Amino acid sequence: MADEAGIDPALFVRQIDVESGFNPNAGSLAGAQGIAQIVPRWHPGVNTWDPWESLHYAANLMRSHLDTYGSDYTLALVHYNGGGGAVAAWRRGEAYDESQRYVRLILG
Repeated sequence: MADEAGIDPALFVRQIDVESGFNPNAGSLAGAQGIAQIVPRWHPGVNTWDPWESLHYAANLMRSHLDTYGSDYTLALVHYNGGGGAVAAWRRGEAYDESQRYVRLILG
């Protein structure tokens, strides 16, 4: 799915590992669901509990974020993890602790 979306497969594997540990039944206090930890409120119509659908959606969402941020993987990951507000904070040098941890775990 990463290849089809034109994103780095190794980074996508690390991203999903950080998101859910590849647990299709994972959930978060913020309302994220499934293997790719997608929040249904922000992404209606995605069956977050279907691993294949969720992974396909997540890969294409990362492609979209990469296109938005000029292929900047850091900003794409920050957006995936925390949304546009997290990206704005990152750009101001006020990155959320969660965003910093997330990027560090995936990109090293």
